[in-house]
Amino acid sequence: MRKSLFPATILPALFLVTCAMPLNAQGKPEFSIKKIESAFFETPQISAGTYRKQQPGAARPVPWLEVDVNFERDEVSKDAARFSDDLTVNFYILLNNAALNQDKQPTLLTGTTTISDVPYGKGMHVAAFVSPQSIARYFDGKAPATAQQAVVDVGVTISNATGVVAIFSSKSTEVAKQGKGWWESESGMTKVSGRVLEKSQTPFAPLAWDYYLPSKSKAAN
Repeated sequence: MRKSLFPATILPALFLVTCAMPLNAQGKPEFSIKKIESAFFETPQISAGTYRKQQPGAARPVPWLEVDVNFERDEVSKDAARFSDDLTVNFYILLNNAALNQDKQPTLLTGTTTISDVPYGKGMHVAAFVSPQSIARYFDGKAPATAQQAVVDVGVTISNATGVVAIFSSKSTEVAKQGKGWWESESGMTKVSGRVLEKSQTPFAPLAWDYYLPSKSKAAN
């Protein structure tokens, strides 16, 4: 009797197709990013008794760029831990400043924060900030009037010990489908690290504790 060639010829092809599938095509994901919003917020004016200082000549508080990431965690396995281990959140903020640079390439600001003990639930938030000074530096000394004018796109990934578990872009809808970010390109932009700050590194640190998940202490990482 003639032996079937199915196992030798078809299965390898199926294996390759499965491996090439994006994250969100392999069943329901545990983590999913729902929305990324960018906005300018002025420095909060927090008074501590009689101690208050203001930059000479400053007529009003200056704007910080805030990136607000809305995500959720679903229970995909009864054996999974109720609270997550460490999650690394990477931010990729592409500025709309190509015309101001000599190489005519936009600036990509990158930064990372770590969160942990994330429960199951919807409507959870993690944030990153860019200081007024950094915004001014990359816009020739003058910040744009709105965040929409300042930012071309924002990409975010969430990773755990197994690798990337969620990926999203505020404007590029194909990123989540393909599981690959436009920020991975080695050309077309100038990458700069160290300018994207955790909330704990900003004047917003004592605010909105019931809204944002706290970053994990660097000393504890």
